[in-house]
Amino acid sequence: MSNAIAKTENVRDIQPATTPMQLLQAAVANNVDAAQLEKLMDLQERYEANQARRAFAAAMSEFQAHCPTILKSRKADRYSYAPLDEILRTIRPHLDSAGLSVVFNTKTEGGEITAFCTVQHRDGHSVISQFSAPVDPAMKVNDTQKAGSANSYAKRYALCNALNLVGSEFDDDGFSAGVVLITDKQRIWLDENIEAYGIKVPQFCKVLNVPDLDSIPANKWGIVENAIEAKRKQVEGK
Repeated sequence: MSNAIAKTENVRDIQPATTPMQLLQAAVANNVDAAQLEKLMDLQERYEANQARRAFAAAMSEFQAHCPTILKSRKADRYSYAPLDEILRTIRPHLDSAGLSVVFNTKTEGGEITAFCTVQHRDGHSVISQFSAPVDPAMKVNDTQKAGSANSYAKRYALCNALNLVGSEFDDDGFSAGVVLITDKQRIWLDENIEAYGIKVPQFCKVLNVPDLDSIPANKWGIVENAIEAKRKQVEGK
């Protein structure tokens, strides 16, 4: 039996290794050759990358479960929108809580600006969303303002796409006009079940066509109960 094989077997005999790092430490302690160490280091890197991806996915789930619907407070000619600074102000506490951050980069080419929004988790994994917006030559402002408008537009959509943000009008579906809402007791029950079954609030609100959980009409409570029951069966496998 060669020395290299003997050393590898010695590593296995030391203790049960549950992670690549433990195996790597055992290998170093037993003077395993460089080729074997290199393979173990590569395995450790892949393990860490996979753990970072899992942590990122969990953080995104936490963020989406708690981030509120974004209010479209600014009026344009034919639509309403949420300005970039208001979006960031709304989501930043929830990003911080989940260990996430966002960074923007841009490039200008062929009369349009492309924004790159990088969402990164504290453990290192990140994803990039990009969105391109043309610089409108017909705008009655100077060239710098035209570029600034396209830049803000591209960043806003890149950010919303990256985080799956949902926007809503303040008075969508007449929620400010005296609609009877669910009771406090129902709201508490809903919060408990959302947390218990890992329900993503933005998607849940989108199904109900409401801007947020506080705006659920009483006449939609049956839909809420059915949705919770379906999620319970999915999670519990019953």
